[in-house]
Amino acid sequence: MGDAAPMVPATAKGEATRAHLLRTAAVVFAEQGYAATTMAQLIDASGLTKGAFYFYFRSKAELALAVLGEQKTRFLDRVVAALAGRERAVDELLAMVPVMVELIESDPAAWSVTRLARELAGEPQLTARVRASMAAWVALVAGVVRRAQAEGDLRAHVDADALAAVLVAAFDGLKSLTDVLDGPRASARFAERAGALVDLLDLALCGGRAGVGPAPPGEQTDQMAGRG
Repeated sequence: MGDAAPMVPATAKGEATRAHLLRTAAVVFAEQGYAATTMAQLIDASGLTKGAFYFYFRSKAELALAVLGEQKTRFLDRVVAALAGRERAVDELLAMVPVMVELIESDPAAWSVTRLARELAGEPQLTARVRASMAAWVALVAGVVRRAQAEGDLRAHVDADALAAVLVAAFDGLKSLTDVLDGPRASARFAERAGALVDLLDLALCGGRAGVGPAPPGEQTDQMAGRG
């Protein structure tokens, strides 16, 4: 079978079934990865008959691309909404990593976006569609960086697109490394390492605007005294 666009059911029930399949597949892909997942496992996890499943998605690649698109849109929307209301762009930039950590902790399947993109990128016929998904993340961060530069809170000489690519890669790399070193459920370790990434960004480019992570109780008084 080819990887043409999936059928989009016209009924509310059909849309609900398709959404269920996407959510279920996202969990399976997040846990097992694309290559290790079989269509039989996806069908079994969905609870649908084989015929009903294939009505919506005719191949694993077709389903994975749909999951990638849906998860990317949903995750991006949630990040943008969580960042809204901050006074300055630099505050959005520094809050972006903690927000994404919280979203991954509350919805582990969200991590399937990066894992799927990495695996599907190895399929030549899918590369362009996968690239668009990751480019959306880089564009979101680059836009925040440019606004922070325009507001005078971030060094103007820094290339916004390059910095955005580095930050996205660093975040994804930290999650992948933590999965290998400590297991995919080691959320506390991931949050700790992601916090170090924010501290580095803050000190290197923002002049310590957000402060350097939460200090142990015994050190908090000394830090405050030093700022006086």
